[in-house]
This record gives sequence, C-alpha cells and structure tokens, in this order.
Amino acid sequence: MIQATARILRNVIELKVGEETWLGRPIEAEQAGLGRRLAALFSTEYHVYRSEAAGPADATVSYRAKEDEIRIQASEQSWRTRSSLFGPMTVDYGGKLLTIHERLTGRFAILDGPGPVGVGQLGFRSCSLRDYPPELEVFFAYLALGYVIRTLTWEMIG
Repeated sequence: MIQATARILRNVIELKVGEETWLGRPIEAEQAGLGRRLAALFSTEYHVYRSEAAGPADATVSYRAKEDEIRIQASEQSWRTRSSLFGPMTVDYGGKLLTIHERLTGRFAILDGPGPVGVGQLGFRSCSLRDYPPELEVFFAYLALGYVIRTLTWEMIG
C-alpha cells in the first residue's frame, strides 16, 4: 500500500511505500532565506528522496494547474498525465495507456484496458493507493505524491 500525506507545518509530503518512508520536499525549501521558505508554502514542484541520507533527489514531481497535469521526472524517465474536459485522466507508462477514472467521492481507479491495475482514495491532504502490481509501485508512489500536490494547489486557488 502507498500512503502520501502532506505535513503542512513541516512543509513536506511523507510517503509510506510498503515499509519504506520517502519524503517529498518543495524545491524552494531547499534554498536559504525567508523568502524562499514562504515561496515553498505555495510550491507545486517537489523533490522526492527515497532515503534519509542527504543525497541527490531520486525524482521530481510537479503539478501544472492550468493544464491539470502531473509531471514526473525520475532520472532519464519522464511521464505526464493528460486531462480532458469531461473524460478521464490518462498517462502513458512504458507504452501502456493507463486511464484514471475519478469519482466525486475521492475514489479513483487506474485502468490498463478494461481491468483495474490499482485503486485509490483521496483524503484531506492525502492519497492512498492499493491493489497494484509490484512493478508499478515506484511509479504509483510518484503519482500519489502528484495527487497530493494537486490537492494542495486547488486548496490555494479555490
């Protein structure tokens, strides 16, 4: 199971991926200065760290509100969701077109063709994903982080 939760007072998003704990930090928070700290509160671009050791970020996840698009950059690989006006959100992952069907209740299903490859639930500044194949765990963790960033962004502008 994947659980992503925004910790507003700490200005991070914690990710529980199986037994591991990952951390998403706003890019602006990594620079010194009070102005940068304030800008980090409204950030839509996060670095993901899979371990506590201070090293380079494992990935960058961002959200673009104008296009309703989640972007994921992990080393040489990159993905982005595409939204349509009244249709589902889609993402091309390794040649497979995954479709994300969202409900007004906050529940969503990720489909590969007719069958689901994962189900999720959006909560108050959180996102959980379950029932997914192990080979999609890392990608789905990044996607869950993107959903939390999306929720935080809509809280700010809505």
